[in-house]
Amino acid sequence: MEIVPVTSPLFWNALFRAELMLTVNIVAGLVTGEIILSLGIVDMLFAPLVPILSRWGIHKTIAGAMFVALGSSRSGAAMISACFVSGGMSREEAVYGTLSLAFPGYLRRWVGTAALAWGLAGIAGLIYAIILLARSALRFVWVVFLLTKRRPTMTTDASPPEKSGAAEADKTPQSRRRKLAGIMCRSLPWAWFFFAVAYAAMPFVERAFEKHAVLWGFGSFLPPEGWAVAVSALAHVMAALSSARAALAAGDLAIPQAVLALLVGNMVGTLTRTMRQNVGYWMGIFPRELIPSLLRWHLVTMFSLEIATILIVWSVSGVMMNG
Repeated sequence: MEIVPVTSPLFWNALFRAELMLTVNIVAGLVTGEIILSLGIVDMLFAPLVPILSRWGIHKTIAGAMFVALGSSRSGAAMISACFVSGGMSREEAVYGTLSLAFPGYLRRWVGTAALAWGLAGIAGLIYAIILLARSALRFVWVVFLLTKRRPTMTTDASPPEKSGAAEADKTPQSRRRKLAGIMCRSLPWAWFFFAVAYAAMPFVERAFEKHAVLWGFGSFLPPEGWAVAVSALAHVMAALSSARAALAAGDLAIPQAVLALLVGNMVGTLTRTMRQNVGYWMGIFPRELIPSLLRWHLVTMFSLEIATILIVWSVSGVMMNG
């Protein structure tokens, strides 16, 4: 990413547009989630599955959010936020349920990603796309396993125990909307601040990696052409795929090396994507006390699988190159 000085009007214009888009996404997500819950769509669609989901320990709102995430993972997260704010699910359910939405959301985009990867980088791009899909599916299984192993604090069956009038009143749509509005008013300034810091700092982080990756002791992991592919992923995945295609055509990289370079670039870009896209949005829709657990489990499940995938591909590529 090109570094624009903070004193430049271009920086502030771009930051304002990005903050405006973040705000629109947060408000639209919360409104959509509230509408879905208020209309009882989740109850109608998933009522027959509630006994099965209850035995598995999956809240019906989480199941509904997974379905909604096929179209918009942010709207699914907003549904979980609305339910958590009203006291309808536990902290663990909100954390793992939100993380489980990544795979349904990725399924919607994967076909286009695979076609683009194949078209730009050939067989190496297709292998890369398949690995990303398999890794996302494995992470989904991991998160759902954590979700089902947690004993929820709220019942998820169709006949919940009777509650006091005050508790029931606290779950009315009007009360839930007031709580959501309060959380949004408290959280939006934090989301704006965090996004602005990440927006200003990440270009410097990316530039430092681009300049010093080889000097930091990673030179033997990939040839220089491979690092060029990995670093180009910081700009855009299309840049990385195009760079891989050029290196393959020139004979500078073999297919296993190109796949490895694409995976390394994808992992390096995970941190910047998390800071720019995920955290800013989460801070806008969830109470602040939930963010540390959500971010910690997001990074643990994401980076552990990315590192494991890279090491496996590195081992396989080493065997193939030496063989």
